[in-house]
Amino acid sequence: MKTVNFKRGDVYLINFPLPDVIGQTIHKFMVNLQEGKIIDHSRTMVGVIITTLKDSTPPTLYPTDVLLTPQESKTQYGAKVICNQIHTIDKSQIIDFKYNLSLATMQEINKKPLLGIGIIKIEDFQT
Repeated sequence: MKTVNFKRGDVYLINFPLPDVIGQTIHKFMVNLQEGKIIDHSRTMVGVIITTLKDSTPPTLYPTDVLLTPQESKTQYGAKVICNQIHTIDKSQIIDFKYNLSLATMQEINKKPLLGIGIIKIEDFQT
């Protein structure tokens, strides 16, 4: 893979390994959560998955989800970032860079994994 300047909030299309089918992958969008030397010198990337909405029906949102507008997600109906499931992938699984999330969206995403893994209690969480 060529040298890439990884930044927090970059969205990549990746080959996402299926947990229950060894050796099979599906295409998913992943938000990079890392920046700097930690990712520049690593073979892996840590991020959260984006799920594209299929229609205009309001999605079920959990406290750890972040809703993306159609404009920001570059989709017809929008998408949601599932922040309570943090994934580590090998950089060789990256297919292509797609776009960057806004600073405001990344500030919202920053808090959600802490809630998802219990570092911040849901009773104390304010959106």
